[in-house]
Amino acid sequence: MILENEFHSDVHNREIVPMDERSFPYVCIHTELDRYADGTIPWHWHTAFEIEYLAQGRMELHTPERVLTLEQGDAVFLNSGVLHQVKAVGKEPCTLYAQIFDMHFLTGMYHSVFEEKYVLPVMRSASFQVWRVRPTDLRGIQTIQPVLQAIQAARSEHEGYEFDLRTQLSVFWRQMLGQTREELSSGPMKNAADLDRIKTMMDFVQANCKEHLTLEDIAQSASISVRECTRCFRRCIDLSPIEYVVQCRVRLAARLLLETGKSMLEISEESGFSSASYFGKVFRQSMGCTPKEYRKANGQIMIE
Repeated sequence: MILENEFHSDVHNREIVPMDERSFPYVCIHTELDRYADGTIPWHWHTAFEIEYLAQGRMELHTPERVLTLEQGDAVFLNSGVLHQVKAVGKEPCTLYAQIFDMHFLTGMYHSVFEEKYVLPVMRSASFQVWRVRPTDLRGIQTIQPVLQAIQAARSEHEGYEFDLRTQLSVFWRQMLGQTREELSSGPMKNAADLDRIKTMMDFVQANCKEHLTLEDIAQSASISVRECTRCFRRCIDLSPIEYVVQCRVRLAARLLLETGKSMLEISEESGFSSASYFGKVFRQSMGCTPKEYRKANGQIMIE
C-alpha cells in the first residue's frame, strides 16, 4: 500500500511516520509537492531511514550541511536523525516516493550480525548524512532499480510482497555500502554540536511561535549566547532566528486559513503577528498572494 501526501510532524519537528513499528516498520508515501504550501515540506527529522525517489519534476533537498538538487529519476538516501527540508523547483509538477523504514525491517532481530556489521555503522556515522544516486551510468541504474522494484511491490501488495520489499531494500543497502566506504570511514561532522542546538531551538520556536519571542528567548532555550544563536541558524538552515519564527507563523496561519473559518484578524492574532496589516504583508511576501486569495484558491492544499 502506498499512502498519499502523508506528512505530519509534532511540535519538535519530528515527522509522525504512519507505520507499524512493531510488526511492519515500513511505509511508502507518494507525495505531490505542489499540494503543500509554497511547494515545501518544512524542516523535520525522524529516527527511521528514508529513500526518496523523484518521479517527476525537480526539487531541492536541504540539510544543515548542503543543498542537493534532484532531477527526475534521481534517488537519495537520508540517514537516521537527519534534519531536512524538501522544496519543489520550477513550475512543473513535482512528485516523489518516500520509503521510510526502521533498521529492524532489514536486520530482523536485535544485535544480529546484520545490525552490528552492516546497519549500525551507517546509523552511527556522523559524516554520512545523505547519499544521492543518479541514473547517468550503469552503476547508478543498477542501484536505483531495487528502489523502483520496492515501490512496485508496495503498490501491488502481491502475495509475499513483504519479503520482496525487504529483499529489494537489502540489495540497495549492499550497493550503497559498497559505494560509500570512504564516507562511512571518515570522521564526524565538525558542526555536530550545531545540530543538537538547532533542533532544540527549532523545537522551542515551534512550541512558542504564537508568543512574543526575542533572540534572547531563543538563545536561552539552547543555553547559548544571542550571537552564537544567530550564527547557528545561519550555518544550519541559512535563516536568521527571527526569519524562522516568521516562517513558522506563516505556516500556522496558512493552516488556520484552510482549516477554520476564522477572520483575518483572529488568524493574525492566533499566529503571533502584531497586527492584521503586518500579517497580510508578511504572508504575501512569503506565499505570493494575500491570505484571502490563498484561502480561496487553495482549499485542498496540504499544510502539514
